[in-house]
Amino acid sequence: MDNQKKCLFEKFGGDQQVSELIDQFYYKVLFDKLLRDKFLKADMSRVRYQQKRFFSQMMGDKNTQYTGRDLIEVHKNLNITNQQFDKFKTHLKNIAQDMEVPIQDIDELLQYVENHRDVIVFSK
Repeated sequence: MDNQKKCLFEKFGGDQQVSELIDQFYYKVLFDKLLRDKFLKADMSRVRYQQKRFFSQMMGDKNTQYTGRDLIEVHKNLNITNQQFDKFKTHLKNIAQDMEVPIQDIDELLQYVENHRDVIVFSK
């Protein structure tokens, strides 16, 4: 199968790589003063589980269905700012680079994430 036909999930390397990305990501987030407060009351194993499902589906995995709460419901009372959303993307980018994901795949991932800004950022 040539690379043009592969979805981003497959190009990333499937379940294991997406899981690694999300685990590393939340490790970073919980040490980030700008972001960690958003997760203080969260059940992090549940957050990671739902985020892995969400990312897998967003990246084109046909076998994964995100079944978590609506994104607006999850985020509307968290007062997430554009600065925090940008920082979230920066962590993702850095971790993907550390995982040696090709830059065009990272850019595609970040674009998918960017497309959700309006249902995550409510503190304008």
